[in-house]
Amino acid sequence: MSADSAHFRLEEVAPGAWAALAGETGACVSNAGIIDLGDQTLVFDTFMTPEAGADLRSAAERMTGRSPALVVNSHHHGDHVRGNQAFGQATIISTDRTAELIADTSPGDLEAYEAQLTEWIASLDRKLVGSDRASDPLVHQDLELSRAMARSIVASLPDLTITLPTSTFADELMVEGSARTAKLITYGGGHTDSDTFLFLPDASVLFAGDLVWVGNHPWAGDGHPDDWVSIIYRMKELSPASVVPGHGTVANYEYAGIFTRYLTFLCDMVKQAEATSTSLTKLAETPIPPEYADWGSVSRYRSSLESLGSRVGLPPD
Repeated sequence: MSADSAHFRLEEVAPGAWAALAGETGACVSNAGIIDLGDQTLVFDTFMTPEAGADLRSAAERMTGRSPALVVNSHHHGDHVRGNQAFGQATIISTDRTAELIADTSPGDLEAYEAQLTEWIASLDRKLVGSDRASDPLVHQDLELSRAMARSIVASLPDLTITLPTSTFADELMVEGSARTAKLITYGGGHTDSDTFLFLPDASVLFAGDLVWVGNHPWAGDGHPDDWVSIIYRMKELSPASVVPGHGTVANYEYAGIFTRYLTFLCDMVKQAEATSTSLTKLAETPIPPEYADWGSVSRYRSSLESLGSRVGLPPD
């Protein structure tokens, strides 16, 4: 049975549990999950657009035979929550802080937001004209995906309704079904001020949200990288066998060790720049280490360094 969409593909990560892995249309750029609890269906994150969210709901219905009753928002970023409206009367669950952040950071003036996106698309068009796919394929791919995402967001705005969580929790929530239990856990803020992950003890599968990225440079500008590393080590104490990342492919949880080394590298570069009063411009020119040179979303590497450096007060030039 297949319930793939033009926007994503499903990968079974355990009996009754699927990762919905983002494609390249731009309507979704992050991953989601579908979990059959036995008597209920749970969806983890809802993608960037209502269109992709509706496809995710349809996929959940086809794979489990019922409409999702529960939706989890891992954190507040739009690429994980703007499909919420597609889930009708489902209970939408997040941490208290994530619910606040969705409300506070979602665009209020959609016309102004559309104008900003239109300017960004024009900028990306200009960059793509000067980009050489053959000589720098990762940069070219990054620009193309960013443009596809921006165009998809613009197309979604006429029908977009910001849909907030309807139920919140503080630290941990056990969701008990007739066939399995899902643990919703937050250890505070790492990627953002508040991040939730989902763990299936019976399958040793962890849906990490953006606490883990595979083969992609993460956005760290809203995060707390030192705490982020600590959270990943704490997650390991649950003994997960595999992880569904917020971006990238499903991986053995040991991959999280590679990702923590990347985060530690970012932290070290910013601390070193602060100690030597290095400028933001110079910090952002730090070469990507060879072990991460083939990762996607290369623009996030520079923007994360700039954001983290700005936070500690580095001079612009």
